[in-house]
Amino acid sequence: MKAFQGTAAFCLLIASSFAFADGDFKAGTYSSASTGIGGDVTVTLDVDAQGKINKATVDAPSETPEVGGEAAKVLAKSFVEKQSVNIDGVSGSTLTSEAALEAAGNAYNQAKVTK
Repeated sequence: MKAFQGTAAFCLLIASSFAFADGDFKAGTYSSASTGIGGDVTVTLDVDAQGKINKATVDAPSETPEVGGEAAKVLAKSFVEKQSVNIDGVSGSTLTSEAALEAAGNAYNQAKVTK
C-alpha cells in the first residue's frame, strides 16, 4: 500500500508540474458571463503564460448591491489571492456566487492552450 501511495504522489507531482508549464496558457485578458439572480455576472481575468491570475474583476450590475454586489468584490479578490477559479462562494449570495464561479471557469479555460 505504501508503494502505491508513493507512486501516486509521484505521478501527481509530475502531472502538476506540467499543468502550469510555459505554453499551456496564452497570456491575455479573458471574459465570460453567466446569469445571476438579477442578470448577467461578468468575470474578467488577466492571466499570464504560466496560468497565474494577475487581476480579476467581477461585474454584477444587476445584482442587489449590498448582497451580490459585495459578493462580487469578495470573489474578485479571492480569485487572485487563491490563484484559482475553484473557490468557495459567498454565504448569502449563492446565485451570484454560482454565476461568478461559472463565468470565471469559462474565462480561465479560454486562456488554456489546447494541444
